Amino acid sequence: MVRQDLASYIPLVVAAVFATLPGARMAAAQEDDECSRNLASCDLQERKTHLRAQLWSGPCDPSRWDALPRQGYPLERVDGDQKIKVGPRAPVHFLNGVCEAHRRDGDVDHGLHELEKAATVGLLPSQRNTAALLEGLLHCRKLAQLEDRYQAELTTRLAPREAFCMHRGMAKASFTRVRWEGLEMSYDTSDFSLTGHAESMAQCYAEHLHGGYDATCGVVSSPSPAAIDAAAETVSRDILTDYFGSATEDAPPGDRAIPPLKAMLARKIDMADSSLRDSAALLDGLVRKKDLLVTSYEGMASMFCLPGSETTGLCSGPLPSAVAGLHDGYERAVLRSQKVLDFVDRWVSGLYEHQGKDVRVELQRSHEGLRDMLARAELPAVPNEMTLLQKLDLMKRDMALLANRSAVENDTLKRQCSIYFCEIRNRNRTFFTNACNQTDAVAGRPVKDVNALCAADVAGTVVAGTRTAAALCTGAGLPASYVSNTAMNARAVDTCMSEFHP
Repeated sequence: MVRQDLASYIPLVVAAVFATLPGARMAAAQEDDECSRNLASCDLQERKTHLRAQLWSGPCDPSRWDALPRQGYPLERVDGDQKIKVGPRAPVHFLNGVCEAHRRDGDVDHGLHELEKAATVGLLPSQRNTAALLEGLLHCRKLAQLEDRYQAELTTRLAPREAFCMHRGMAKASFTRVRWEGLEMSYDTSDFSLTGHAESMAQCYAEHLHGGYDATCGVVSSPSPAAIDAAAETVSRDILTDYFGSATEDAPPGDRAIPPLKAMLARKIDMADSSLRDSAALLDGLVRKKDLLVTSYEGMASMFCLPGSETTGLCSGPLPSAVAGLHDGYERAVLRSQKVLDFVDRWVSGLYEHQGKDVRVELQRSHEGLRDMLARAELPAVPNEMTLLQKLDLMKRDMALLANRSAVENDTLKRQCSIYFCEIRNRNRTFFTNACNQTDAVAGRPVKDVNALCAADVAGTVVAGTRTAAALCTGAGLPASYVSNTAMNARAVDTCMSEFHP
């Protein structure tokens, strides 16, 4: 973009700044007195702000402010270490924002956050003006970043456009808060100056804050009252002249001698006379339309009420008859639904009997038959083979013996573990649970209370002392995905068995 004359984009308030600047304030004089003893020697004063390059010579980390010179910032000793004394002469959020605003690779968002927060905790007047100016420049830097990133899509995509308009509005608001007559800034380096900041602000107005983006951001600029009055006067004078004509002494020769409004009214009168002459024909047309309307009404009425039906109090046309049929069907459906609801009420209350038998008794018998079938399923399918309960007892004893295993016995333990955790616990979890709920013939209690290998949680599968089957099998090398409470599908069980018990 070709840079235009910046002065044409500088607002009146910025132009006033250039007119009132007493000269370039490049650096503040160094004071011999320490800021802690003499506040008049501090860099941050009510009427002036002196910024040192040391502030942005490194990362914008608050821990760096403890190393600021004592001539410009108040310091105090805390536990033997020299620390900066946070206050109006050393506001940490202000220093963080100043650091980000002056670094070439500064974090714009962090700088804006810190300067905005500094304004809420209280600043001296000069630092408040400085913060507003730097905040506006950071918003301008953000506008430039958005323009470089999105380019032609900046005003067409919703999210980039809203971000651009937000920073544009906040940049204007920040510059508006600057009280230029009370702003005095100086530096100990020639890299920055108040004049340079003013030029950057003017460049931002020329590139992003001008009125060309008002329509994009939905900003409506209202004209001044004087401009509105002038426009209204011009338009009304032209319109009145066109419709009512000029004064008699100023009337131009020719057709314009008759005001247009008078000519228009004359034409309207002619049109009215012509309409009156044709009124008879118009009335005949209305009568014909009335006859057509009556005929249409009678045809439609025949669909509802047949002639003579009014005497009976009911219409017997096609439409009422169809509605009556639908009503009868709906009534039958309601009665049928009511019967179903009555059946459910009686069944829930335990009062329903079918052919002299209580339905609940039959359901209880079916439940007992299912339980007996499951119990039979837990018997060995092959004669002289151990049941699942016997296998669990044997496995618990084997695991206890292998708890103090040698390296040679490690594979044997892994084979045992794969059988227990994959085949027994997860091949059919319902079968496993039902088997553990059976009563132990010797102890007279459920097997799950006698054999810890029936524990639902693997953390409770104790086999020797305090050692659990889960800990033994994990230590032996069985993957933790198998030694868990999570159910395994048939494919995972087959994979486990083929790997550790081929």
